[in-house]
Amino acid sequence: MGKVPGDTYRVYAVMENEGDILDAVYGEASAPLKVSSTKPFFQHPKGGALSADIQRYDTTLDETLLYDSWVTIGAEDNYMNAVSGFIMEDALALFDQGNELVTNDGAWFVTPDKRQAAAGPSKRILLMQLTTSGDVEGLINLHGRTKTVMDSEGNPLGAPEAIKNEGLTFVCQRPR
Repeated sequence: MGKVPGDTYRVYAVMENEGDILDAVYGEASAPLKVSSTKPFFQHPKGGALSADIQRYDTTLDETLLYDSWVTIGAEDNYMNAVSGFIMEDALALFDQGNELVTNDGAWFVTPDKRQAAAGPSKRILLMQLTTSGDVEGLINLHGRTKTVMDSEGNPLGAPEAIKNEGLTFVCQRPR
């Protein structure tokens, strides 16, 4: 394949604490999700809408696959990646054709027991990679829970609190 069109951006959630869990990025009627670009998103023929569609071995054969646009929770390829879509098949299929990603009734998620759902020392969890020659605008909603805090004997101190942040916006603009 030839040159990759545009710039590649990675969008992260920054959690408050190492160990906090992010298990879903969603859209619903009261809090829609929309990720759009003024130009099409780059979609490699061997890629997919989810990072789990990116076969690590294939990236060694064609490095342009590394620039495919996809969504995720914490993982950038198929290796140990449990990300799935929920009621988003149509939205993900349109996104995989280079179009915007929109839903008001769906999510991409992992179960909270998966390592990729937990914030590491940087407190960042990867949400998506977007390659485009356009400007990107995003409106997303996040769901998760705080890390369970343990006492010195390994007993939980209270229950984890739910994390629900709606209406988060981001912009990725090409240098002018």
